[in-house]
Amino acid sequence: MIPIKDYFFIGDFHTAALVSKQGSIDWLCLPKFDSESIFAATLDNNGGSFSVKSDGYNINSKYSGETAIVEHHFTKDKNEFVVKDFMFPQPCKECHNHFIVRRLCGVKGKNTVELNFNPRPGYAKSEVDIHKENGKLAFYNNEDKVLLFLPEEMQKKKAENGFDLSIRLSEGEEKEIVMEYICEGKKSARGEKDMFADTFNYWKEWVKDKNFGDFKKEEIIRSTITLKLLQYYPTGAIVAAPTTSLPCEIGGVRNWDYRFTWIRDATFTLYAFYVTNCKEEANSFFDFVRLIAKDVSKKDFHMKLMYTIDGKESFDEIYPDHLSGYEDSKPVRIGNNATDQFQLDVYGTLIDAHYFMSKSDIEIAELDRDLLIYLADEIKRRWKKEDHGIWEMRGKVFHYTYSKVMAWVGIDRMIKLADEIGLEKEKLEEYKKLRDEIYNWIWDNCYNEKLQNFTQHPGCNDVDASNIFLVLVQFLDKKDERTKTIINNTCKKLLENEVFVYRYLLDDGLEGRDNAFVLCTFWLISAWAILEDTEKALSLYEKFRKYVDNSGLISEQMKAADGEYRGNFPQGFSHLGDVMSIHYLNKYISRGKKNQGEANSKV
Repeated sequence: MIPIKDYFFIGDFHTAALVSKQGSIDWLCLPKFDSESIFAATLDNNGGSFSVKSDGYNINSKYSGETAIVEHHFTKDKNEFVVKDFMFPQPCKECHNHFIVRRLCGVKGKNTVELNFNPRPGYAKSEVDIHKENGKLAFYNNEDKVLLFLPEEMQKKKAENGFDLSIRLSEGEEKEIVMEYICEGKKSARGEKDMFADTFNYWKEWVKDKNFGDFKKEEIIRSTITLKLLQYYPTGAIVAAPTTSLPCEIGGVRNWDYRFTWIRDATFTLYAFYVTNCKEEANSFFDFVRLIAKDVSKKDFHMKLMYTIDGKESFDEIYPDHLSGYEDSKPVRIGNNATDQFQLDVYGTLIDAHYFMSKSDIEIAELDRDLLIYLADEIKRRWKKEDHGIWEMRGKVFHYTYSKVMAWVGIDRMIKLADEIGLEKEKLEEYKKLRDEIYNWIWDNCYNEKLQNFTQHPGCNDVDASNIFLVLVQFLDKKDERTKTIINNTCKKLLENEVFVYRYLLDDGLEGRDNAFVLCTFWLISAWAILEDTEKALSLYEKFRKYVDNSGLISEQMKAADGEYRGNFPQGFSHLGDVMSIHYLNKYISRGKKNQGEANSKV
């Protein structure tokens, strides 16, 4: 199968597709991120795709500038043509028509462009009857209709798998193939609009008013566009990734469905939106939080750790056995069984997000205040309980250090928000005592004097990469001499090949083993920057970027030996980590230069 690294990512803010460097659309769910697939060649060779026949061609693929448009340059002898792939942006609450566009451009000579259109709806389980209809191809996905608009000159031939398409393309000629997905009861909205120009201009305008700066500008723009594409416009929900079951280990069982909104992951993404001035996106996610918290005043309200993109409770896993899985990695999972886990850190993470965003012009509404009080009270009620932790361990529950620290973070931020939310004096004093109690408990129970490090939980000698994150949330004081020791000792256990950080090394009860977790590398870069060792931080960032594909997209995990991509892709965690590490690098490198300049002026 095609390496995960060899895919590009396009989307319309309702769903998304993966397009390979060879010009094959191999993953697409319609009409939403979490709908059943139309193309699923990432999970089975017979899963369906929309491919360009590329035998004998040299192919060079890249994003078209600061957009989500992919250009594939096909060259052979003296002939050259370009395929430009994109989804038409749909920044609207209600969307009944979705468009994937393939623009064919003749560059040199006379080319015969050949494609294969092979949709396999319903995770490749549904029968599909593709038929010709007024010069188009058409088929139904349940009650929804799909039309493939084709140039008049294009030859259409029924094949063993779907339809083969071909067209002669001369130098300077441009033709367009448009796949339109039409929801039940609606009509085609294809019209005569210039979708390429509109899409290009959309991204040009979107990038214009953001805060990207000049430091690592190309990298931060690509990561922020990726995060933008992971947000479901109707509700503001942010999916962890647009894919399911791309494996953490080839041939293993660590294959998860990430097309859900984890409260933790999404609130982390808010930090990236904040520092890049993506106000609309940040506000939209807070609308999602208000959606899931609308019943916070009711006694039976319970904040879940994850939701569907529509704000509903997520569902348990099902296993479509007819799909072989990526490189025979089974099971393929639809749904996620982590939904009912208790993860203590969710409460503090969401409070911290409100605190972080309160520094911008986002106002805390009455509903937000009620939610914050609920979250803080849940911390008070449950912080002494064991949980499954940030890494969603599917075995036993423990008193995870990270979970307790995020409980401390939540109460600390509530204290800092006291004036803004009108916190009663009695409640404020209660929270101050609780903050101190949690802080002391962590140092008394989770810190191992012999190891000079925090352990993953009391009673074990294993360390966790989340130790590094404690610098970012200011639990560890940058001026405390123990802080660098804790970071260094964590790296001694979990850092491999200079740049790759494992989450942990202990047996977590699952078959096989995870690879290095990309977000943890970005945590380490950010931590060294905050600790003002910017030379080390920048060196680490530069070394890591050598393993990132020229698309700028990053997976959840990487093999420490060679940087091969593993896990779902592109991963929101990884891209928000990229944005934040660039932010911290720029901040502290600039601060260092300023301090040096002031020192020199005094000499």
